[in-house]
Amino acid sequence: MQEFLSPRDLAAAIGVSESSLKRWVDGGLLEASRTVGGHRRIALTEAVRFIRKNGTPVLRPELLGLAGLQLERRGDRGTDPAEALHEALVADDRILARSLILSAFFAGEPLAALCDGPIRAALNRIGELWQHDEAGIMVEHRAVDIIVQTLNMVRGLLAPVPVAAPAAVGGTPSGDPYLLPSLMVAAVLADAGYRDVNLGPDVPARTLRAAVVRYQPRIVWLAVSTPIAAETLRRECATVADSLGAAGAALIVGGRGVDAAALAQLPRVHVLESMAEMGAFARGLRAA
Repeated sequence: MQEFLSPRDLAAAIGVSESSLKRWVDGGLLEASRTVGGHRRIALTEAVRFIRKNGTPVLRPELLGLAGLQLERRGDRGTDPAEALHEALVADDRILARSLILSAFFAGEPLAALCDGPIRAALNRIGELWQHDEAGIMVEHRAVDIIVQTLNMVRGLLAPVPVAAPAAVGGTPSGDPYLLPSLMVAAVLADAGYRDVNLGPDVPARTLRAAVVRYQPRIVWLAVSTPIAAETLRRECATVADSLGAAGAALIVGGRGVDAAALAQLPRVHVLESMAEMGAFARGLRAA
């Protein structure tokens, strides 16, 4: 993907005249920098922000560095988004699956809503295939890889987080091998304005404590997908929470493997049920 766009390329990408686009720049609606020769240049992330905010259709995604994708307006396909994504993933149609997710993203759908909605629904269905199809595990692994690649692409389209922004660190607890849930958390927190440090799957409590010391985060997360004994999860969360005093951070825990009752009354520990709830919590913490 290109890092900067000329007014001509961006205008062609969204189907407006170059003169109109330059007026938007000069009017402060679209931020641009100037080359040594005085030519306007628009950061790709700024172009994406403008497109999402205004609901502007993308007619030529290749000019944004998204060659091969077909970006549609919300509702153009007329199919339930989760069903359409499920069919694309089962068929191993990487381009269609990526186009569906990016279409919704460019249409202004919050990243948290995409994770909670069509992505989660499609993968939950695929995760049940192994029960009646011997190829189910293969399909699931392939689907997860497509989603991981696509989320990393979306991450590259988000506005860069300032160096002075608060940090957030996390991963999955010991014995939890799942990569995708922690990646989703990291992406949603980046969208909320945090410098995310994703430690990935199977992170021992002592490693998370070391990350707290190093990064002094405002948020620490644990994405729990594998069922863990209630006492073990409570012990790990308590170990991490004990290290948060100096940093003044909060530990957020979520996922299908969480026993909320086991974490009740633990100081600084917040059990959240969705990516949207987590994003709202993170934004509220920043505002406070």
